[in-house]
Amino acid sequence: MATRQEEGAVPDFLRMDGPGGPQSTNPHSQGRWYGWPSSTVNPVNLLDDDGRVQRVRTPVMDLQGLITPTELHYVVQHFAVPEVVPTDKWSLSVEGEVKRPLTLDYEQLRRFPGRTVRTIMECSGSDATYFEYFKGEGSKPSRNQERMILSASEWTGVPLAAVLNETGLTGKATHIRAEGWDKGVPASAAEGTEPFYYDKGLPLEKALHPDTILAVAQNGQMLEHLHGAPVRLLVPGWSGNWSVKWLWKLEVLDHEPDCWYHYNFYYYGDSPDDPNKELITTIGVKSMVTHPNDDTDTLSTGTHVVRGYAWSGGGTITQVEVSVDGGDTWHSARLEEPIDRWMWVRWSYVWNADKPGNYKVMSRGTDAAGRVQSHEPRYNNMRKNFSAIVGYDITIQ
Repeated sequence: MATRQEEGAVPDFLRMDGPGGPQSTNPHSQGRWYGWPSSTVNPVNLLDDDGRVQRVRTPVMDLQGLITPTELHYVVQHFAVPEVVPTDKWSLSVEGEVKRPLTLDYEQLRRFPGRTVRTIMECSGSDATYFEYFKGEGSKPSRNQERMILSASEWTGVPLAAVLNETGLTGKATHIRAEGWDKGVPASAAEGTEPFYYDKGLPLEKALHPDTILAVAQNGQMLEHLHGAPVRLLVPGWSGNWSVKWLWKLEVLDHEPDCWYHYNFYYYGDSPDDPNKELITTIGVKSMVTHPNDDTDTLSTGTHVVRGYAWSGGGTITQVEVSVDGGDTWHSARLEEPIDRWMWVRWSYVWNADKPGNYKVMSRGTDAAGRVQSHEPRYNNMRKNFSAIVGYDITIQ
């Protein structure tokens, strides 16, 4: 007869391996933990010549919950990842249209009142290959296979407004130019372009929003170098290129700065010479089906739960609808709490698929600003900010 576990003792299945310790007989155990962890989810990593991770693609279709683990959070930068600057060597200068120019070291920055912001972050180039698909060029891309440039994290830092208020902005201030110390020359730049530091010119209104922060931590841990340590700018609701990493300089200006990536890369327009270029800022209204995933061809008859995410840079998601007949009819999905201002929302819809046949499953999001996810993308020659509804063909048999 089995004896009762001695009170206070650790059960064998919860013990950690150690020198001379018991060996696991659990085929599902991983590492040193005697448990049943889920299967490992891996990102797609792009390495430099020295084998260091330079870019990361997030396996969104494989994730659960709202927060993307830091090691799976996407990473993109235009220039090479710069050398590490330790916190005791870092400083931030604030100059320009200010009454009191300021230079802060890391400890001085952290003396300001802190703020934590949970937000989706999406690269403007995410889902870019769908532009060709919608034009009838090539087969439908697979988000499941390609991985995505889309993630969500909790960021902690200091409101940018608190630092700017300390300097005393002049009445001429209209933009804040943020500069990181990643430096290079864009591949598409004109011949003879000198190397420059990556920069963005944030309109004052967005800079002063309380949720625009100088982040020092991500998902409860101090910021890692690949994600912009020691300090990065975080601009929630706007495409990821605005959240300048490796921040070291802020310049307050009385005009929009001529940042190279503004109207040479991140813009809406029909051509590079379009006289009516529009700067890309806010993320569109988007939703996606993650289960069944986009590689699922067939399902058996019966009840299935269709799940996915919806997000928007312009306002909280207020509604998600699901269609299984290619958009002829729509049904309200259930929004799952919590529903945060800047985050994506998990949603689900119970589908009673009791009749064999061919179906097209799609989802459609609506945000608090009244914007509804479109059936057609906003075409532009840079293939940025795709947000159209994508349908998936599934056979019920």
